Amino acid sequence: MKSLRYILISTVALFALVSCVQDEDTYKPGNPTNTNGNNIYFSAENAASLVLGLADNSFTVTIERENASNAVSVPLKWYSPSEIFDVPSNVDFAVGETSKEITIVFSGAEPFVNYTLNITIPEEYTYPYKDQTVYPSYAVTMLQEDYKVVHTGSYYDDFWSGETWEQPLEYSELLGTYRLSNVWTEGHGFTFKWDGKSEEVTVVESKIATGLVYDSYGAISATPQECFYDADDNAIYFPFEWTVSAGTFGVYYNVFYF
Repeated sequence: MKSLRYILISTVALFALVSCVQDEDTYKPGNPTNTNGNNIYFSAENAASLVLGLADNSFTVTIERENASNAVSVPLKWYSPSEIFDVPSNVDFAVGETSKEITIVFSGAEPFVNYTLNITIPEEYTYPYKDQTVYPSYAVTMLQEDYKVVHTGSYYDDFWSGETWEQPLEYSELLGTYRLSNVWTEGHGFTFKWDGKSEEVTVVESKIATGLVYDSYGAISATPQECFYDADDNAIYFPFEWTVSAGTFGVYYNVFYF
């Protein structure tokens, strides 16, 4: 039994030794990171979402670096599921430059369609293991639209704030739709159909995310009821049912006055 145990132990040890040798033979070191001392990244000021006009055919992206003591040309890698974008192959920094803009050109975009683009800086020009709030990759969603401000009126909210404020009214010729943007919170509004004279007004969204949050119950949504234009008041009345996950607050009006 002792002999058998010795043989087994020796076999295991030999196998481990051979494995280590094989690992040494097949080991390949990773690419060196940032041997030139640069830390190049995309500016935190770059927007993650862009809404452009129909006449636009380009936008700019800002790339920055920490060490400006040398001139450097940095290759850029990019990917998009669409074929509308043309991205520069490099960004070039002169001595002393810490910030540089590149221009992204696009063509053939369809209005009101979201297009995505991702641009990255190779690892050897970055600090991939540094704890920082800027990054060597940039993802953006771009959309073109034809909404234009056609009137500025007053907006009254009877549910949340009880206040009245100045509110632009936008219109899209392509969609034949009006829009009230940033109504309750930044980035939250709604669209509606109206012929400009009759009482009938139809909100496009069946349920609207308002961006409002109730402390006890979370996010508040607005569900449009039967909306209408009142010629005597020269105003559009938007009755909404205001709800959270736990239930409803009831129906309260928002009003746009021309």
